[in-house]
Amino acid sequence: MWNKIVWVAVVVFLLSSCSSKKKLLKGADLKAENELIIKDNTREAKKNSLRNLFLTNLNYSTFSGKAKMRLDLGKDNYDVTSNIRIEKDKRIWISISATLGIEVARVLITPDSVQILNKFQNEYMVKPFDYLYRFASPDLTFGNLQDLLLANLSVNLLSDIDQVNFKQDSMSVQLDGKLNELDFLYKLNNNNRPYQFRLAQLSKKQLLEANYGEYAVASGQEFPMLLKMIISDGRQEIKTEINFNKVTFNEPVEMPFSVSSRYKVIR
Repeated sequence: MWNKIVWVAVVVFLLSSCSSKKKLLKGADLKAENELIIKDNTREAKKNSLRNLFLTNLNYSTFSGKAKMRLDLGKDNYDVTSNIRIEKDKRIWISISATLGIEVARVLITPDSVQILNKFQNEYMVKPFDYLYRFASPDLTFGNLQDLLLANLSVNLLSDIDQVNFKQDSMSVQLDGKLNELDFLYKLNNNNRPYQFRLAQLSKKQLLEANYGEYAVASGQEFPMLLKMIISDGRQEIKTEINFNKVTFNEPVEMPFSVSSRYKVIR
């Protein structure tokens, strides 16, 4: 049970975003004035293209969202509700509830640590941030988690301009490249927002693939209501489908996380 709770927690904090006040974007709505045109793959052209793309990232100080989620972990399936709150560059807080709204786990992630409360079995675990490298490369940063949650492009992945390649067709723009041992791929819609993100470390057979869909606009920003995701470490594969029903940006968020004396510390 503990291992399953940890897997659920790790998957949940890797995911999210949507809105209760939304306008679905379909067809012609996706043809934006800021549509990117890739002329060539020269260094200067790539720098200009990336500069424009980063302008389409969500601009926020805090995020709060609620989602229904379906998890497939091999033969085990789970339907859960998650509450996700982010204070940008500082904290990611997740509460996971099962049947009848009973909270079973709570997670708090900072750039330095990962804390997990297993409320079902009164157990508590705290690890340094590099604990997550069991599931991903050491090149993974706290900022990457935030970007994945909100479908933003990660600056650090695209920092080495010589390792980034652009491709374009009538439907999308594609960026692919390499950061140390990480291979990455972004596919963008005509509003320059990701509809697919893939991150792989081939030497460890690690793969993360996120497919974003049903984009909506709230508070003037565009983000996905639907996220389908696959995480694999070469031994176990997790599939999940997430549907969001409420989100707010730039409002005060509370992140309660206290550990009572009755909790057993798991080393």
